[in-house]
Amino acid sequence: MFAARRMAFSTSLMFLFAASASAQTSFPMITSAHPVAVQRGKTAEVVVIGQQSFLGVYKTLFDRTGLSAEVIPQKTPVAEASKKTTINNVKLKITAADDAPLGEREFRVASTLGVSSIGQLVIVDDPVIVENAANNTLAQAQTISLPCVVAGKLEALEDVDFFKFEAQAGQTLTFEVFCARLQDKIHDLQKHAKPMLTLFDAEGRELAANDTFFFADPMLSFTIAKTGAYFLQIRESTYDGDQRWVYALLATTKPYVSHLFPMAGNPGQKIDVEPIGSAAKIKQRVPLTVPNEIGVRQVQLDLDGTKSNLATILVNNLPPFIEQEPNDESKQATRITLPAGINGRIGKKRDLDHFVFKAEKGKGIRFELKARRFGTLLNSSVHGVLEILNQKAAVVAANDTTHGPEANLVFTPPDSADFVLRVRDLNSKGGDSFVYHVEADWARPDFTLRCDPDKAMIGPGSATAWYAHVSRSNGFTGPVLVEVKGLPTDVTASPLTIPPSMTQGVIVVTAAPTAQQQAVNVQVVGSAKVKSADGKEEMLIRKAQPNQEIYFPGGGRGRFDVNLQTVAITDPSDILKVDVNTSPTRERRTASTTKIVLKPGQEVKIDVNLVRRPDYDKTVSLDILMQHLGSIIGNPLPPGVTIEQGKSKTLLGTGSQGHFTLKAAANAEPIEDVPICVLAHVSINFVVKMSYASPVILVSVKKD
Repeated sequence: MFAARRMAFSTSLMFLFAASASAQTSFPMITSAHPVAVQRGKTAEVVVIGQQSFLGVYKTLFDRTGLSAEVIPQKTPVAEASKKTTINNVKLKITAADDAPLGEREFRVASTLGVSSIGQLVIVDDPVIVENAANNTLAQAQTISLPCVVAGKLEALEDVDFFKFEAQAGQTLTFEVFCARLQDKIHDLQKHAKPMLTLFDAEGRELAANDTFFFADPMLSFTIAKTGAYFLQIRESTYDGDQRWVYALLATTKPYVSHLFPMAGNPGQKIDVEPIGSAAKIKQRVPLTVPNEIGVRQVQLDLDGTKSNLATILVNNLPPFIEQEPNDESKQATRITLPAGINGRIGKKRDLDHFVFKAEKGKGIRFELKARRFGTLLNSSVHGVLEILNQKAAVVAANDTTHGPEANLVFTPPDSADFVLRVRDLNSKGGDSFVYHVEADWARPDFTLRCDPDKAMIGPGSATAWYAHVSRSNGFTGPVLVEVKGLPTDVTASPLTIPPSMTQGVIVVTAAPTAQQQAVNVQVVGSAKVKSADGKEEMLIRKAQPNQEIYFPGGGRGRFDVNLQTVAITDPSDILKVDVNTSPTRERRTASTTKIVLKPGQEVKIDVNLVRRPDYDKTVSLDILMQHLGSIIGNPLPPGVTIEQGKSKTLLGTGSQGHFTLKAAANAEPIEDVPICVLAHVSINFVVKMSYASPVILVSVKKD
């Protein structure tokens, strides 16, 4: 894990901590929160559980407004505990405002040891009932009254939770589970739940079941034929269980919306939408004012004075088009003009949707399907395929997997003529919930940005490294300026411009020696100048997507998109400082920066010295790249510059001195002032490591 810990340069302060400190301090790693649902306008006590230590938690950070939290004092006061004390939970008193945004919400806790990995809560409208663990049979079923939200756990092998309720003939009941969706962002959860819902009548006869609707989470809707008692069962579909598998079960008699059609609109636009789900029995069309903010948003429909649950809508500025049936053949294609925002639905098995458009020879067109993307609010049932057909109905371009099961393609027409876009489901399935939106626009120069990792834990005078990764598209080849916005007082971020010849770079986040304990959310932002087809210059601003590391069985490292990019100032930790120095013949030093100038074929040695906390004597390793089990996660080195492993000392053991040898290839191209840094890694467990960064080293390659 990329992180740096609070450092102290005062000898007296270091020895003050030495008596109580232990080696290998780690940030808190959240694995669950229970109860995981909090009702609007209420305050609830929530126990946050995880790995490593939650000692000294003092603050909670959320990804949106409307939530606040009070930390309930821990039984072991920080002043009386040593860092050897392991506290694997913290209790929060969380208050949701009356207008708190509904749905899944990310949070972190900040402690004197670090800032935690991501946790999640579900904010709901209906009363929250905490599951009674002794409800494993029909006879033990816990009685509930609908509508409500049950907060429970699938905590053990073969755990089965039963709930009993009364229902009236003609009522349509809907049950939705938030469980698997609450595990995707967990930092180190080796196995995930696949929950299942089953509805029984009073005699125990099965009436309906579902185990996959919103990806691995079920949704079940059923119309009651006879007034009486009914039972709902929730279990893991393979009868597995885990204490960390919490769930929020929404149980309602209210009109329910699973999807909307059309599923996209323009900001502030007034449109009529078709609610998909039980709400369709109340109203076939519902007026809706599209939110003003661009992106994937959630809305509640007004169903004759009753507010629905949340439904997903996509907001963009593209001129809207809606498919017109019949359009199953090319000759029946719905005519669109570019640019266009196309709303459609694969309404039945083997349904094909065709759209005809006029193309210009050589002018690229970007088609991007937005319907079902894992880890997002896009949860349509369609696994869409995009195909471009020529006038002979021959496929000339196709794609079905760019963003998971989502298609994206850029089509450069060979002629100025009519072409046809065809949308279909990969498995020839279809139905009401198979809605989709296609962004069809000219392929304009653009880029996206992501930041790995999603948090920094630094202290007075210390630093850590973030890696910014840029993905350029549609002919954009220019530099990208990367900045960090909203940094706390006395914290700075090193300048970074990712040059045209590179796709990533390093930012060193540094705290002043006077920095005080705090934790804030920040934003990493990229900007670049691009030229449009008519030669006009435009400034593009793109927010970086924070990436949290996710560990897989066996120790592999993945990444998952999260909402929070966080900086925290913590207590002193294992490594207090990473000092670097280079050969005088190869470098120029300024007050705060080391500069290395290499000629093609030349080498330079970087000496590294660690300042350890006095009591820390465990193993440390060095690197310039961020790697995990041989996979390179971040490489800030200029093209053609590599580490000479045979001439480098990077495995220090309990020592504090090492070195690197960098070499520029004979054909290395000139480049100016590329920032790198040296990382000192401390292992926390088999997969997690803390990383401490040196000051920036600027590397240049010059032929003269």
